Amino acid sequence: MLITTMLLRRLVARLTGARGETAERSPPGDPQAASDTTGSRRLRWRMPWLAWQTLSWVSLTLLAPPFWAIGALQIINPHSDQPFFWNALMAIVPLAGGITIVLTNQQHYRAPFRTHRAAALYYFQRSMALSCVLVLLLLWGTHAIDDLVAPLAIATPGSHPAALALWMTGLVAAFGISSSLHASILHVWLAFLA
Repeated sequence: MLITTMLLRRLVARLTGARGETAERSPPGDPQAASDTTGSRRLRWRMPWLAWQTLSWVSLTLLAPPFWAIGALQIINPHSDQPFFWNALMAIVPLAGGITIVLTNQQHYRAPFRTHRAAALYYFQRSMALSCVLVLLLLWGTHAIDDLVAPLAIATPGSHPAALALWMTGLVAAFGISSSLHASILHVWLAFLA
């Protein structure tokens, strides 16, 4: 197939509002096409849209284990050696959740999710990656590695840089998973209808 033909089909599909990858259509009366249309139920946003999205964002923020655990520790003793670090670590949860909600909605607008599982997996992957990157940047930017992670690495037998990298990877991954896993399930359950 010529590239110009593919480009023309794609342009026609965009102009006519078709959501498929190509503008090819099956002939009328094709039984395969009928089964595709009945089996291709897509998720829909709950209405009113903004209220459900806001409820999802607030609930996934408040129910995130890192958010309430660090918040509880800050309430017990607000005097810490790195107050900016702990407050910023709490702020990563709503920031990453909000950005991931926007990313998930944009993906659903472009190519609607067909199952809750697909939407939750998409949300989890993006949210975990974003949370981990933000935590790494925070650790590096506040120089909290020396105060928080280095004592763990010194107590671990083995070479110090390898132990430090292992502890950092474990802590960052634990934060990413604990702040994203419940959020992916909760957001898909609150924001989308089958």
